[in-house]
Amino acid sequence: MKRIPSTPMPTRSSRSSGSPERALLFLALLLPATAGAAGRETSLYPDRPVDFSLYVETASIDIDYGDRRVDTSVDRIGFVWRERFGERLQLGLFGGYAFLTQGNNPPTAGRELDGWHAGVSFDLDLFTTARFNVFAGAAWVYQEVEEENNGEVVEISWNEPNARFGVRARVGGPVHGYAGVRYARLNGEQRRRGGGTHETRKLDETESTGAFVGLEIDLDGE
Repeated sequence: MKRIPSTPMPTRSSRSSGSPERALLFLALLLPATAGAAGRETSLYPDRPVDFSLYVETASIDIDYGDRRVDTSVDRIGFVWRERFGERLQLGLFGGYAFLTQGNNPPTAGRELDGWHAGVSFDLDLFTTARFNVFAGAAWVYQEVEEENNGEVVEISWNEPNARFGVRARVGGPVHGYAGVRYARLNGEQRRRGGGTHETRKLDETESTGAFVGLEIDLDGE
């Protein structure tokens, strides 16, 4: 059985708070307990095998702040659970940590914002061999990151529907590398609060195409 990556880096402690992060923490504790079931190819339906994997991914995007474009790097690490429908189609749920850095945005310059992301995915095998496959997919992702400095909190959140096309190859054992191109539309907000500042700015992704690269580890060892 071949698996393909969904959307979507090394994790540090998240400073975000609130019920979404607690839900993700619960998910992180629950998923390892279910990994054994994934390895036995069990699912809600006996004829629909499942895939449980850890992924690490990075992507670069260009965000429109109205008066300027801001180069943004997004790193993600998380778990994905997919269920196969037929020979080619997989539907998945994923979530985990997210990290964001920006180069020319004064409120975030020199900072690394961290938080969480979660979403759903649709993946389709286009061509598959024993060690290599070509895939296409679509996903919807919600991401929220923040950072506090000297009493001022900067928070960035967005919704991101996207479509991707790429290749995936087995690196060794359960480890796979993947890369490709993506089309996405990002809509969100940047919020600043504290320290006498209260500001909200709308965000749009000005470039709808870009590249991604990542690694995925099949926790069932296949």
